[in-house]
Amino acid sequence: MGLLEELAAELDSINAYGKGFSKGPGRVLAKNLERAARLAKPFPRVLRQRNLAKLDDFFFGRQALPPGGKEYWFIDLASTTGDKAQLVLTFGSSHFKTRVNGQDAQNEKVAAVGWYHSGKRKVFLEKSLLLETGKGVLKTDAFTFRGAYPSYDLVAGKAAAIKFSKPARGLPYEALAISVGALEFKMYNLYLDASGTIGGKKFAGSAYVQKVVVVAPFIPWNWARLVFEDSSALDFFAVRPQRRDIGANLFHSATYRLASGKTVKLSDCRLRRLAKDRWLLEGKGVTAYMKTYAFKPFVIKGRGEFHYDEYMVECTDFAFKNVRKQAGIGLIEDAYGFMF
Repeated sequence: MGLLEELAAELDSINAYGKGFSKGPGRVLAKNLERAARLAKPFPRVLRQRNLAKLDDFFFGRQALPPGGKEYWFIDLASTTGDKAQLVLTFGSSHFKTRVNGQDAQNEKVAAVGWYHSGKRKVFLEKSLLLETGKGVLKTDAFTFRGAYPSYDLVAGKAAAIKFSKPARGLPYEALAISVGALEFKMYNLYLDASGTIGGKKFAGSAYVQKVVVVAPFIPWNWARLVFEDSSALDFFAVRPQRRDIGANLFHSATYRLASGKTVKLSDCRLRRLAKDRWLLEGKGVTAYMKTYAFKPFVIKGRGEFHYDEYMVECTDFAFKNVRKQAGIGLIEDAYGFMF
């Protein structure tokens, strides 16, 4: 019996969320995830040489998911004009029967959730939808995303009409594909400029557009992305074997992209949640203090239960190598639980 089969068998037998798993499969899972993290480091450099048309094929295509497989898309828009406007649209499906906030996410159907803040918070989509795919198009009854690298369009009813374009400076995309034993992870990230309307109001800012295929359990993580008015951006990601910030990280990475487009790797970073939904990210030579101004929870139920909370935040104090700035906004993901 392989690692994923062992974990699935235990999920079927414990019949309750939160009891945990036996030490054997848990240690093997941690070992494989650590190995995957080490192998991941050189791949973005290698895959930048790939044909971008093939990456578009991956982004707009559907994958045949094996047991434990999940496929999802994620779009995050953040204003760089000082108005704190943000929009998040995420949709995906799983091999196993799964529900996201009560919405089915299996086979041809995706669970889709969309929300934004443009003067006030609004959830504009929370529904199970049939997803049509084709060359350069993802389409449901609620939204359409179409185009080819590096120009795309998103139309989501009255919620959003956005055009995406390649930024003048900085890395426009990265791709990652790793496989370790039964675990598999594929990811394509686009870093684009965005303009149009959100909630009927004019929008201009930065876009983070992502497609992920993963064959592995969901375990706790934190992700944060801050965008500043000069279009510089900070990204942080950490995976942990236990809930939230308890215990050591299995893997973490952090970068700061300067306004010039140059990307600097950050070391020894940690994200902490403070009282009243405030946050502090600290690392060698970098500090960011953030306040939550909008919140959207997700509950994912299938073979296990996973909680995924999104916080739109304002960065009120940021320092990088003794240079201080303010007026940044972004998103923090606080994910915890376990789901196969």
